[in-house]
Amino acid sequence: MSFNKQTGRELSVREAKVPALASADPTYFLPKVESGRLIGMLLRRSWMIVIPVIIGAAVMLWIVNQMPKSYMAYGSVYVSSEAPVVLAIRAVAPEETKDLEQMRSVEQGLSASTLLMRVIEKNRLSEDPTFASAKSGPQARLAALTKRVHVELRRGTRIIDISVEDGTPQRAKRLVESLVEEYEDWTTERQQAITRQASEGLAREEVRLSDRMKESAKKLQEFRETHPVPGLEGSEGAGVVRDTLGTLNAQLNQATAERLRFEAEYEAYVKFDSSNPAALAGIEKTDRGSEVLAQVRALQLREADFVRIKERYLFKHPVYKEMASEIETLQSNLATTVRSAGQALEQRYRIAKDNELKLAASVSEARVTAVESEGVREQFRAMTREAEADRNLHDSVALRLRETNLAASVPASVLRWQDTPMVPESPHGPKKLVFAAVGAFAGFLVGLALLIVAELSDRKVRNPTAASRAIGSPLLVAVPAIENPGDGMVLMSDPASAGAEAFRRLRVVLAPQPGSNTGRTVLFLSAKAGEGKSFCALNYATSLAMQGHRTLLLDADMRTAGLSRDFVSGDSEASGLGGYLDGKIEPSSACFATSLPNLYVISSGRMRGDAAELLAGTRFPSLLEDAYRWFDRVVIDAPPVLAVSDALVISRYADRCCMVVREGGGDRRELRRAADLVRSSGGNLVGFVWNESLKQARNSSSVGPAVPVNRPGLGAPQPVGSASANLHPLTIVSTFG
Repeated sequence: MSFNKQTGRELSVREAKVPALASADPTYFLPKVESGRLIGMLLRRSWMIVIPVIIGAAVMLWIVNQMPKSYMAYGSVYVSSEAPVVLAIRAVAPEETKDLEQMRSVEQGLSASTLLMRVIEKNRLSEDPTFASAKSGPQARLAALTKRVHVELRRGTRIIDISVEDGTPQRAKRLVESLVEEYEDWTTERQQAITRQASEGLAREEVRLSDRMKESAKKLQEFRETHPVPGLEGSEGAGVVRDTLGTLNAQLNQATAERLRFEAEYEAYVKFDSSNPAALAGIEKTDRGSEVLAQVRALQLREADFVRIKERYLFKHPVYKEMASEIETLQSNLATTVRSAGQALEQRYRIAKDNELKLAASVSEARVTAVESEGVREQFRAMTREAEADRNLHDSVALRLRETNLAASVPASVLRWQDTPMVPESPHGPKKLVFAAVGAFAGFLVGLALLIVAELSDRKVRNPTAASRAIGSPLLVAVPAIENPGDGMVLMSDPASAGAEAFRRLRVVLAPQPGSNTGRTVLFLSAKAGEGKSFCALNYATSLAMQGHRTLLLDADMRTAGLSRDFVSGDSEASGLGGYLDGKIEPSSACFATSLPNLYVISSGRMRGDAAELLAGTRFPSLLEDAYRWFDRVVIDAPPVLAVSDALVISRYADRCCMVVREGGGDRRELRRAADLVRSSGGNLVGFVWNESLKQARNSSSVGPAVPVNRPGLGAPQPVGSASANLHPLTIVSTFG
């Protein structure tokens, strides 16, 4: 169940994807480009392309032979990476060609307009009428030479290829040589111009610098005379001043140190306490200091002895008194010695301090003198440097001036011949193959245009696809060519043939749905006569009869004798379809059995001019209603649509209309008009039959197919239900009407 639902959904989706136009236009799914038609068109009309191609190529070859020949001279030069360098000045240095951009500059220079004008003047091309007309101006001559010159740098090398095309081989070679020679001369002239400008500028600068150098030397001499400072021009005088100042500084430092030492020693004596042993540390070991220290030690020894005496004797004892008196004497002497040493130190301290002050003043004075001398000396050195710089700059410019004059005589070319040009022996152009190809292509375009115009003007239908597009209906079946059609009944004469199988396929295609009352009447029609509609109607009816369907073949062509011509031979006007429609006979009298079981025919009767009026009456639909009661199928053969209106009247009563188109015989506009007429008249045009069976019968004298008549010894056809008709074993008797 789920499978069925899924299948239904898929079908719905597919149907939804089909455009609505497909149901309205049966040709929607036909290919937009008919490859078969294109191939057939090319095969049929290939001469329309071949002939213009040949003519175009021949014309261009003739034109080439009339054109002047041109010759191409070739040469190549190698670009050196460095040129002779005389000067290191960038402004006058020769061209460098170390990288690709610089080599490209050389390449562009070889084809520059200025260089080409020099070549024109050197070779007097303006006076040569074979190069350019005498009335042409410089721009025209330059443009002519530019078109002939080709310069190209080889990829990945330092080689430049040069080629010149000219009408004279010798001149082509000479122009290649002139390009290189003039480029070298042009480069040399530019280098000389730059060198000349540089020389003039350097000469002016040399004169200016010479005057400046002399002025600087004069100012230096005047300064030397104005400031007679010792050691002005050298470093010896400055060294003496610096040594004097250094000596004074050293003496000042020494005097300061001595003054500080005396000051410290003096303070030690001032603060000296003989009872304090630590006071001895501030006394230096001088002569007076040694004397003081000796007295201090002697005093200390006697005091130590006095301590022992105190322990042994009383203060009234003579020993005690003697020792006390001696200690007082030592203390008095020590105080006197210390006082004398302090006075001496004070005197020496004052002398050292005065000496320090004098040295400090001398140092200050010497420092001021040194600074003033150094300033004058520094100013002199600055003036000396300036004068030296002026002299060096003048010497440098003078050297450059001499080098520049020397560089003017040195060539600076970077080109040398790699392949020298030669006189061409064979012409380079015009190219015959190229011109022939151009002419052939132009002829091809002309031929293609002619082919398209001829094809568009050709209205003949040559394949089923074109017929389907013209009719607007699909192809039902294609009837192939039949080698032996016999009397036209292919299913009887050759039932195993492809043609018989085609009509069986048509029977299946036109078969109505099971249980449906529609599709019982099939009308075969064509746009014009000779398409094979009668042949298709006869064989389609035969296929139905052979399948067991009671089939009525109705020949409604009352304009020309066709299917039922054997039935109408010798008949009166009161016979066939015409007699019935005219009300002169009944249907049973117009219907006859054929030699094929289940196949019956109503002949057209005598040819009439009022067929359209008879068919438009009420008796024709009544005939079809009566036929539906006695027959399973009704097949109608109608006259051409465009010839008369009979088929249009019949088409509205037929369930299905089938148009027959003969291969190569249809016209697009005629088919389209016939189909539109059938549809506008109410006919149901379901498709068409592509008929190829008439290929071999186009030029034959055959009058077309005819229904075989069942005439067992009778002088005339017998109606259905008569006794004579029932005697033949192939006749199926029926009552009609």
